[in-house]
Amino acid sequence: MKDTWCSLAWNHHFIGPGGKCKPCCRFKGQEVPPYHNLSESTLEELFQSDFMEDIRKKMLEGTRIPGCAKCYEEEDSNKKASLREIYNRHDSLVKSIRPNKPYISFLESAFSNICDLQCVMCAPFFSIAWNKQDLNGIEDLITPVGKLNINLDSLKSVIPELKHLKFTGGEPLLIPEYKEILKERSECKDFDKCFLNYSTNLMHFPDGELLNLWEKVEYVEIATSFDGVGKTIEYVRYPSRWSTIEKNLIKYMELSKGMDVRVGMRATIMPYNILNLPEMTEWWVENINKYYKTTFSETSWYNPTHVAQPVFLTLKVLPKNAKELVMDKLWNKGSNKKVNQAFNHLCNYMNSEDHSHLLNDFKRFTEVMDKRGITFKEISPELYNEIF
Repeated sequence: MKDTWCSLAWNHHFIGPGGKCKPCCRFKGQEVPPYHNLSESTLEELFQSDFMEDIRKKMLEGTRIPGCAKCYEEEDSNKKASLREIYNRHDSLVKSIRPNKPYISFLESAFSNICDLQCVMCAPFFSIAWNKQDLNGIEDLITPVGKLNINLDSLKSVIPELKHLKFTGGEPLLIPEYKEILKERSECKDFDKCFLNYSTNLMHFPDGELLNLWEKVEYVEIATSFDGVGKTIEYVRYPSRWSTIEKNLIKYMELSKGMDVRVGMRATIMPYNILNLPEMTEWWVENINKYYKTTFSETSWYNPTHVAQPVFLTLKVLPKNAKELVMDKLWNKGSNKKVNQAFNHLCNYMNSEDHSHLLNDFKRFTEVMDKRGITFKEISPELYNEIF
């Protein structure tokens, strides 16, 4: 059971774009029944559904759940801790579990795609900034969608008992409903025992009203989508600006000295930025040491993770010669044990399967992304030359 049990099945639910729900953000969408969404049921009803009961039953029996594949992949490639393992060690959340009467104490909100960026791994499903002309020539790879949102009434019954609120998107600092959820929770008991998590693209900093709410909770986690330095992040998270990202990142780090704000590196790694990872890491460590409340150490929040979708953007798509280049640049090249472990995990994941049959899709997609101004060749010439 210890290899399959996940606390999130007993205390957590994820609301995706348009109200589609899953056991967690990583759970494979194709493994979720089509009726598992807020257009047909309340969040509480979905959490108590036969679908969720079956997952809980199988986990207790020691059966691997197909939808949980990403965590299993990380564990099988010897990553220090998968998301499943991290949350299984989270004392506050695990202690809140009622084994015979599961309820939601941890809510992840990603139901809106309001965003100002067109990140290469997100496309229209996670960002309204995309439009049809941006996808010309790759329509078969990326399906355009419109604005996605939900009616908050469908989740109001669970708000009073929430302890952990995680806001993603879209860009959470641009989604007004997220602040409304937080304000409503602030009017219920034990708000000071809540903790928050924001995944931000770093183009924005919270306003005064939000900062006042943050000061009232136990602590706030800022998972930074720090996907590159300089032009690399401007390519991956177009049309972001490195100067703005750098300024806001430092402001978040400095904020930690005035309230309990915990800032972490949550890079999303793919072929476009894999060779920029050492430079990203160097920038991160240097500035954590300069501006954050504690210096970088083995316990610091540093968690670069691989893209899983779309599949043609994963590291597995790289041809053999490109993988050898990545290995030469990263394998055992970390500046300390923590960084080295992260580098080696990404290499292990990259080498775990050969998906080079998707390379033509990657090339077609890249050619369209290159038309936005900065090119893949410009940000990663060595890897570009191994692929094209």
